[in-house]
Amino acid sequence: MIGWGKAFWNGFIIFLWVALWAIIGALIFIFLSVSILASLVSRIGNLGNLNSTQIVTQVQPIIQQYAGPILLIFIFVGFFVGVATFASVVKVISNTVIEEVKKSQMIQTVQIPPPPLPPMAQIQQPKKGQSDNGEQK
Repeated sequence: MIGWGKAFWNGFIIFLWVALWAIIGALIFIFLSVSILASLVSRIGNLGNLNSTQIVTQVQPIIQQYAGPILLIFIFVGFFVGVATFASVVKVISNTVIEEVKKSQMIQTVQIPPPPLPPMAQIQQPKKGQSDNGEQK
């Protein structure tokens, strides 16, 4: 049975993996979203002399055009982070189980059995003090 200290340590390791995958996922999401939004801003151009209603009417179709890709990016990154998180959990748990089983010596090392003896070696050799026909000397 695994002790509480080992359980909390593995929980901490899992937490660190989850945090790492969340950071990686957030960076991917931010990079892809910012690149899409940068292209959006470049398409809008100069909005300095427009009022807020005119800005909304010009920006709304572009936002509708890019809402789908941003949503797909969000779904893809969320899926990636979720799968990576569960993979990390499975890896940590399986490594822990293997360590504990090895500690309890339940896993025996696989030993290759010796090859069978050749037919001539299977014939009983005479013991000391016996002749070849089995008589005592």
